[in-house]
Amino acid sequence: MSIKPQNEFDRARQGEKFEGYAFTFCKAAFLVLIFQRYSLLALSGLATLFYLLASWRGVTRWRCWAKPPYVTLFWAAIFLWQLWLLSPIPHR
Repeated sequence: MSIKPQNEFDRARQGEKFEGYAFTFCKAAFLVLIFQRYSLLALSGLATLFYLLASWRGVTRWRCWAKPPYVTLFWAAIFLWQLWLLSPIPHR
């Protein structure tokens, strides 16, 4: 089994892919830093809102692990669950 050495183009492409992953986690960490305890509530609500807006604007290409309408329903359910958990009403 032989392993081909990477050329500069392949190395740069792989580096850009890693930077993309790092940027995704950077954005998520920054939002958690801002919202702290309410991170899941805020982020799931924003995801639901923007998926709905994208859908209403005719977007058909989705980059999420789930496809419409399941991704929107999933984040809406998480948002409602977080609202219920964080509400001041005693839960049993």
